[in-house]
Amino acid sequence: MILGASILSLLMLWATTVETVVVGLPARGKVNVTLTPAGKAELERVSAQTRVKIEIDRPRQPQALAAVMNTYVVWAVSPEGFLENVGELELEDGKARFDGTTRFDQLGLLITAEPHYMVDRPSDAVAYRSRPPESASIRRFSVPVETGAYDYSKLQPGAPGIASQARAAFQIAVAAQADRLAESEFRLARAALDTMEEMLKRAAPLDFIMQSAHESIRRFQRAFLIARERTASMALENADARARKLEAELKEVRQRLQELETSRPR
Repeated sequence: MILGASILSLLMLWATTVETVVVGLPARGKVNVTLTPAGKAELERVSAQTRVKIEIDRPRQPQALAAVMNTYVVWAVSPEGFLENVGELELEDGKARFDGTTRFDQLGLLITAEPHYMVDRPSDAVAYRSRPPESASIRRFSVPVETGAYDYSKLQPGAPGIASQARAAFQIAVAAQADRLAESEFRLARAALDTMEEMLKRAAPLDFIMQSAHESIRRFQRAFLIARERTASMALENADARARKLEAELKEVRQRLQELETSRPR
């Protein structure tokens, strides 16, 4: 079985690492965290979740970091370096805002520019990250975060908006051979994308356009993940087959050496 190369071409050979500050949260009360290079965040433990509020003045457009980026994604970072995509940073009227939750009770924040809002790993286009809190009583520590696992440089840039995010999700899924490895989910995603494009041509109400766009992004991302999983499984199968072949060859060589040893004149 030959491993498809397209998904591997989407994976960078060398990911980069950035440092972000993780803080421990009290059972009650809020912790204010400053973002670098600008912005502020408010963290509050509520029941079994942490509420995250972010506000940034005069944010740059994601395309300023890379032409193929269409939005910002907020990541919660655990002390162990695990990441959770907690949602999309909303840009409006010269401000960026976010209000969401995470399951982490100790966390740092990372905000990256991304081709669409449902990506599962952060790009290396890091826009903002958390800094140590001002209060010395708040426990904090620096955690390395791996970014840039995927290479998006071959994506076709488009005008900002949800439609460009849907088109980017399509390109990413195609690069992963999801049309072959996750055919059913890819087909449903493509149908939603085609519906979105048709409604754009007809100048349909924005709510209807967004509904199809969100569906296509969600399904393309699922197709991408299925394709990635199947590709990894194929790689393991190939590795196992190669290992078995090498083991058989080694056994044959040892047997031949033994035969030569026993047949040697005394």
